[in-house]
Amino acid sequence: MPGRFRVTLRDIAEQVGGEIYGNPDTYITGVAGLTNIREGDIIFIESEKLLNLALKSPAAAVIAPKHTRALRSADAPKPALLAENPRLTFAKVVETFAVQRPAAAGVHPTAVVGEDVTLGRNVTIGAYAYIGRGCRLGDNVIVHPHAFIGDNVTIGDDSLIFPFACIHHEVVIGKRVIVHSGAVIGSDGFGYVQDAATRRHHKIPQIGTVILEDDVEVGANTTIDRATLDATIIGEGTKIDNLVQIGHNCRIGKHCIIVAQVGLCGSTVLEDYVMLMGQVGVQGHITVGEGVWVGGRGVVLSDVPAGAKVSGFPAIPHAENMRVLAASRKLPDLLRTVRHLSKQVEELTRSVEMLQQPKPESQA
Repeated sequence: MPGRFRVTLRDIAEQVGGEIYGNPDTYITGVAGLTNIREGDIIFIESEKLLNLALKSPAAAVIAPKHTRALRSADAPKPALLAENPRLTFAKVVETFAVQRPAAAGVHPTAVVGEDVTLGRNVTIGAYAYIGRGCRLGDNVIVHPHAFIGDNVTIGDDSLIFPFACIHHEVVIGKRVIVHSGAVIGSDGFGYVQDAATRRHHKIPQIGTVILEDDVEVGANTTIDRATLDATIIGEGTKIDNLVQIGHNCRIGKHCIIVAQVGLCGSTVLEDYVMLMGQVGVQGHITVGEGVWVGGRGVVLSDVPAGAKVSGFPAIPHAENMRVLAASRKLPDLLRTVRHLSKQVEELTRSVEMLQQPKPESQA
């Protein structure tokens, strides 16, 4: 739960933006949704349908859409911070109240730090964490207990590595990157070639690396394989959910969203602002264009042009797939109709055959 601080509505507006209506010196001590609201909390609503609920709550102030008329006055029924995008404003407020940094920076006595490691200012390395030789950690980096950082890894300023994350050798991590527990960055790519003579699989050494650009977030138990020779790249601002597999040599653009249980085969290219919903699979060596949206459990088997919205197996235009799904629900009725019509056709065929038979000649 977020900490109980004590700041004014004015302080919050100066940090996250928005227009204040009502008393700007109202004290805010926490954040909440529309349940479990305590006195001093700031909450947010996205539509005026929820306004009465917000006003009757014990919340100290409300974040609401800019056009909320009932709150746009100096004597508003509850102090308000009005914003163009209230959800985004609320997210920034939650970020302000979130406390993730340990109480004191420094290297825990049980941590293992290799030779020639460079630590920036205010770095925290938790108990039993391992930092390999030649690593460079920027300012304000936090490495939680039991995290593993291999040799010659670079981690940029303000990045956060959670417990039991594993970052292999030579990986490059930008600024403000978050790597959650259990994530493995830089494991070997899945590369083998079969020896025809012995019918055994020969491993292709994976000597490339992984680059996570600034503001990337990697979810728990996600794996990102290193490239065979060059680099697997995750672009600036991309957010990756839990349990995602990204194969070797993939190149992910900026500000993509990749939801849980997605699998990308090797050498997949996602251009900027692509959104892959849960359990999407993408075949390797294809390009998914800028701004593409792929619906949950979709399977992409060929290039997708920029701006397309696809779903299904194999993925086709989403509107077409919705029509296919709607039609599939009618299959039982359709089968009954076909059986009924087939029976009628058989009966008509027999009747026609009987009519076509020659009549016996009458005896004299």
